Amino acid sequence: MTDGLLSPSELRALARARLSLRRPGGVLPGGHLARRRGTSIEFADHRPYQPGDDFRLIDWAVYARHRRLVTKTFAHEVEAPLYLFLDASRSMGEGDKAGFARRLAAALAFVAYRGQDRFVLHPFRDRLATAATPRRGRSALAAAFQSLHDLSSEGVTDLSGSLTAWAETGPEPGLCVVISDFLCPSGYRDGLLALRHGRHSIAAVQVLSGSDLDPPRWGEVRLLDVETRRGRSLVLGAGAVRAYRDALRQWNEGLADACRELRSPYFLFRSDAAPVEAALTVLAGWGR
Repeated sequence: MTDGLLSPSELRALARARLSLRRPGGVLPGGHLARRRGTSIEFADHRPYQPGDDFRLIDWAVYARHRRLVTKTFAHEVEAPLYLFLDASRSMGEGDKAGFARRLAAALAFVAYRGQDRFVLHPFRDRLATAATPRRGRSALAAAFQSLHDLSSEGVTDLSGSLTAWAETGPEPGLCVVISDFLCPSGYRDGLLALRHGRHSIAAVQVLSGSDLDPPRWGEVRLLDVETRRGRSLVLGAGAVRAYRDALRQWNEGLADACRELRSPYFLFRSDAAPVEAALTVLAGWGR
């Protein structure tokens, strides 16, 4: 079922992980707190007793200490689906960023599957490739793994346009993991803002190759935009390399700052890192 994306030892490591796919759904006074699949009830606060309140909800311990009648209220938590947005543009094919991203998405989908949560894979280029809805269970995992196995890196990226168009359809609020190199001329801020305005929780996962971070070539080179195929010849010396590194650092710092403003975790991984360890880092960081 894993289509070679994850090994048995990696699946065992992931089986111990957990991602909280629940979001607050308001505070209930109690009384008729019927449970159903995908929801939970937990104590939230007290409020003064009012005539007609259920006596069973009175906190008698508070009354014994303070001679004051208060009623327990409960937070109602609702299951939130996991949306996996995966950049499938041509630039992700450089330095095996796509291979790392596919395995990372597979690991996160497996954790959701193990938690009996709903999830869906949304590959995107200049627009979303599919309009699937979140599902749970083994068949959903098998379908996601098959899609990841078959996914190719081609076309151009429009991250903001893709995410904004999806958010405007009004999908159920959930947890959105955006996996991309984020090196898109059209930018990323509007797309992330659209997700936030749609009441989604966001994690930005940036994947860069070794050559993205540290250009290996010197001398006369021809630079080629892998998505548009436009090229430019120049001499790549120490000054140009420094300028490139400074520009990349500023770009990445801008992404990190945008995520801080949105109160969303940001992660940067090299494409030669271990995808399962990266998935566990994302899970741990999201929970803080």
